[in-house]
Amino acid sequence: MPSIEVTSVDDLDALVTSIRSSAQRTVRRLKEVMASEADSLQVLRLMKFSGVGHHPTEDRPLNIIEQINQTFTYLASADAARWVLQHHPEVKGLRLNLGTHRGFDLESLESNMVVAEVFAATHPHSNDKVRKDVRRLVEQAPEIPHRYVFFSCPEFKTLSRQSAFERDGVQVWSLPADQVTE
Repeated sequence: MPSIEVTSVDDLDALVTSIRSSAQRTVRRLKEVMASEADSLQVLRLMKFSGVGHHPTEDRPLNIIEQINQTFTYLASADAARWVLQHHPEVKGLRLNLGTHRGFDLESLESNMVVAEVFAATHPHSNDKVRKDVRRLVEQAPEIPHRYVFFSCPEFKTLSRQSAFERDGVQVWSLPADQVTE
């Protein structure tokens, strides 16, 4: 997946609309599969191994497990980008490196202004993700003045700074996981 450049909230709204459309297509297809397949293990097999799902931003099939993972990471990235654009009006735009694209998850289009790592998980300590992302920003972007880790996890119900996770000037913010970006 190539990176996506956004310069406004409207760009982010278009991204979220694409993600929602993909989710709707998958739910319709999953209902068809469940109506026609009596073997529950076969349904689960199709969800994990076949292209029953759809990529969140591209017109191509994807297994549902991967679609779920990407969908909520992309939504968290859109929420984080919205926050950055609102809190850093000097930033003219952001590059969202979604999926396996190289680079930080969010980067200001102007070099050396803002970088961020973003993830969605069941808990911020899953796979030691917060600590690893903070360390990456500390080690690989020490010259960037605005460095963030944003995460979306079910137990965090509000947008709030999580200073207990912070280190060396990297701010950590929780995004409300139960609110889907509109």
